[in-house]
Amino acid sequence: MPALKATVRGHQGLLVIMRFLKQQGHFCRTCGIALHREMTTNTLWQGWWGIASFVIAPITLILNLVARARFGRMAPPANGLRPPLDPGKPVIRRAGALGVFAPFLIVGVLAIAAALDDSANTASVGECVRNSGTESAPEVAVVDCRSGEAEFKVAERHEGSDAGCDRNRFTEYAEYGGRDSFTLCLTPLP
Repeated sequence: MPALKATVRGHQGLLVIMRFLKQQGHFCRTCGIALHREMTTNTLWQGWWGIASFVIAPITLILNLVARARFGRMAPPANGLRPPLDPGKPVIRRAGALGVFAPFLIVGVLAIAAALDDSANTASVGECVRNSGTESAPEVAVVDCRSGEAEFKVAERHEGSDAGCDRNRFTEYAEYGGRDSFTLCLTPLP
């Protein structure tokens, strides 16, 4: 005693699916704080691993803060039938709290991957490319024109699947994939 009727929530994002967790009941101050710390910490490191979870996990964390504030306003437990739960370390001092950086890490990795994308679909006029594959199975990638790897310079770029190059003047490289189709007209470098 005293006890407060409350709900503490958790969220697990699992790439394609997700789980919504909740504990409802009457909790003393100490038990409520212990439950809040456990479920919030788990949400911080398990809650970000899906697309919709980027929105749902923060909402879950905010709802838990509301419950935590209500627990904090209660008097300490007394005259209980059993001892209260051990609240353990505060959320910020638990290893799982580092999960708060997961969204930033994910976005950062995706941004770096996009910036480092050297595939042919990023090639523009004036850039150099090299073919590390064969003529029948080319693997064209953008390279620095000053490097010894550069084999061709992009003279023209045409979007769409029906574009072509003047075969008397250029070597042609094309990728077909619906809206992402393009053709590169390449001139060999000396």
